[in-house]
Amino acid sequence: MKYYLTPVLVLLFATGTFCQHAPTSDSVLAWLKSGNNLFVHGEFNLMGIDSSLRIELSKAQHPKAVILTCSDSRVAPELIFDKGLGDLFVIRVAGNISDDAVVGSIEYAVEHLHTSLVVVMGHKNCGAIAAAVADQQKPNEINNHIRILTDKIEQAVAAVKLNESDASQKALLSNIIFTVSSLDESRPVLSEAVKKGELKIVGAVYDLSSGKVQWLDK
Repeated sequence: MKYYLTPVLVLLFATGTFCQHAPTSDSVLAWLKSGNNLFVHGEFNLMGIDSSLRIELSKAQHPKAVILTCSDSRVAPELIFDKGLGDLFVIRVAGNISDDAVVGSIEYAVEHLHTSLVVVMGHKNCGAIAAAVADQQKPNEINNHIRILTDKIEQAVAAVKLNESDASQKALLSNIIFTVSSLDESRPVLSEAVKKGELKIVGAVYDLSSGKVQWLDK
């Protein structure tokens, strides 16, 4: 039977944190950026993932990053960042919005799995964003549960007030910035972890065409 060093183990050995403590949010962010670069250049999915890894992970999980992103079938974090089983704690909801269930899921990863990085990743050509923009132009045409999503995105646009002429780009960026800020301020777990320097929450935009992830400065 063959055994492989998974990306998680490579990261732990490289940073000298194996069997000591979790890697820092900055080292995890660099790890994600490196994986996305491999994906963009078509060199992804080269890590060895076999039954021995699956069986080992059945005992416990130690994901290095939380990815809150859209349910869009073209947005698959494990592929985009070239990661495997057990590497990422992924939460997917159309429009990558945050609600109590999302916050609770993130709190679990941070408090119990000791994950040090949360990424809120929106993407271009997002249907939820398009629906919110359309609703702003012609209000009250949405009369189903999709309104839960569009209301949240419209709330973000009103709160952030970006100076951006393109309505879709404005909604996309505002939604990410608003969600990052909301998570930063979420009490008691997330805000305390951020204050202690144990957690970093960052925003990102995924380009469906190029495969690149653009990171937003806070």
